[in-house]
Amino acid sequence: MSKLGLFAMLARLAEPPEPGIGAWQIRTDDGREGVVLMEAGRLCWTNHDLDGRFSEQIERRYGIGRSVIEQVRRACRETGQAFGVALVEQGHLTPPQLASAMRDHTCRSILSLVKSGVRACDWVPHEGTGCAPDTMITATQAACRCVALVMGLDGERFEASLEAMLGGEAAGLLIHSGARLPFAASTTAMAWQELRGWLTWVLRIDGLYPLPSRGYVAGRGQGGGWVVWRVEAMVGLAVTTSDDAQRRVLLRVASTLADWAVDQPPESAVMR
Repeated sequence: MSKLGLFAMLARLAEPPEPGIGAWQIRTDDGREGVVLMEAGRLCWTNHDLDGRFSEQIERRYGIGRSVIEQVRRACRETGQAFGVALVEQGHLTPPQLASAMRDHTCRSILSLVKSGVRACDWVPHEGTGCAPDTMITATQAACRCVALVMGLDGERFEASLEAMLGGEAAGLLIHSGARLPFAASTTAMAWQELRGWLTWVLRIDGLYPLPSRGYVAGRGQGGGWVVWRVEAMVGLAVTTSDDAQRRVLLRVASTLADWAVDQPPESAVMR
């Protein structure tokens, strides 16, 4: 098996055998191993020892003392309770903080695996479930968050800006036309093939008929429609499955585009 880059690895992870519950066991060029746990086709945990322990990340991010972390960990070993669940139940983390930390850990671990050189990626099914839905992430979301991390940007803020436009009624992407990469994907699930196809289509349209900054265009497709908008180099896409949803998305874009703002990556980051 040839060495896998970020997008090639995520393309593999995006298509686990049905019913999509199990683990990808990953081996790297440097002889290390990693694991990606999945449920219902979504990533719920990734680990690679080069990226550090999850406990070290929450200590840095939220200031939870190491003695508290070790106390909770010991209790979890005795009771069998999940470490993250215990942190929330004992008031050390809020559910959104836990979800954010777990997703960040997953994406950083994926990047560490890719940097180490992924050579083998084997599927091991299992029957157990238990990941909290709000801590899981699709392969398309993981790809975009990894891109944002490489650029030194906040993937969660990009995703939140995109979702404000989509309103839960569409699938979509936030793309940087200079980097030619997606920086956010909708929480509404999209297939990996849709991610690649929509990215290529939007960049082609933007190249042929570039929108002015804070401009938008809309069109109809089979059973729904699409809306594309632009702010500086950032281009948004919404794809709907009904005409009514398209009208509502278009209204949100038209009414909020003047004040819509997302962080623009510096040129040095775009060119990396």
